[in-house]
Amino acid sequence: MSIQKIKERLQSKSIFHSEGMINNCPTVIGYEKEFRWKWMATQLNTFVVASDLSDTVVTEETIEEFLTSAFKYAQKNYTGWPRGFQSGLGVITILLSKKISEGSIAYCRESKSGKKWAGFSVPVIVDTATYKVYSFKRNPMWGRIYYPYFREIVNELIS
Repeated sequence: MSIQKIKERLQSKSIFHSEGMINNCPTVIGYEKEFRWKWMATQLNTFVVASDLSDTVVTEETIEEFLTSAFKYAQKNYTGWPRGFQSGLGVITILLSKKISEGSIAYCRESKSGKKWAGFSVPVIVDTATYKVYSFKRNPMWGRIYYPYFREIVNELIS
């Protein structure tokens, strides 16, 4: 898996947004605005931020830094209704690296994602050496209605 493949899959779904650098790493960003009745008639603005860390070891601190940077990017580029007014912001941060710490795996699996006012930061790690994907195991209470959609996006981009 590479950010180039993620970019191609984002483009095939018509949700490619831009390329750039986040925390000095090559990054591909997708943006999609979706309204669904089953989300209690809310609009979800979803950013997918995929960064290639190459040989950098992914730790819990690394994840937190990227979650913060990706969420700030999303807030700056968000173009929807005011957050909280039948509108939410989801940021899926996908980090690709050959080196993954055990703590970072647990961080992703236990959904220690950032919860903001009407916003969610969802961490995902892809071990490019073994092609394993680490993400949330269960839907957390806060934002439960959106997590099946987040999982769908992750599966479509990384499977």
